Amino acid sequence: MAQQDIFISYSRKDTPIADRICGAFDKAGITYFIDRQGIGGGMEFPKVLAEAILSCKIFLYLGSENSYKSRFTKKPKEQILPYIIDGSSLPAELEFVFSCINIRNIKEHPIETTLVQDVLEMLGKQAEFQHTQTSKNRTWLFTGITAGVISIG
Repeated sequence: MAQQDIFISYSRKDTPIADRICGAFDKAGITYFIDRQGIGGGMEFPKVLAEAILSCKIFLYLGSENSYKSRFTKKPKEQILPYIIDGSSLPAELEFVFSCINIRNIKEHPIETTLVQDVLEMLGKQAEFQHTQTSKNRTWLFTGITAGVISIG
């Protein structure tokens, strides 16, 4: 399996937002694994998921009421980015897991700007931005990606 930049962990009930994030990553040149595109017929999905998680550089957790109820919610990577997509509060057990991590949310940290920038920084890549005005005095238009180097231990 080819190494991807991001493994996207989400609830199927949150597919529309996951799709928006995938679209933003596509535009930014960020590679990702999402189960709908990475598991073929007849494949053993637990094995495929485990391999994808272990081979990715960042584990992106899309937090929502839906995902908190999922039995597949775990913290399998050192590089993890919790991103709350529905304004919900983290359950106590996830608050503990993410206690030392800066948690982002879709309301204050838009997908196309903050989330994509966070991921690029975690990957050691740098986006070239062109400033345009739309909200909160800043919106960024991606015009290209410059690759960098990152060491994940």
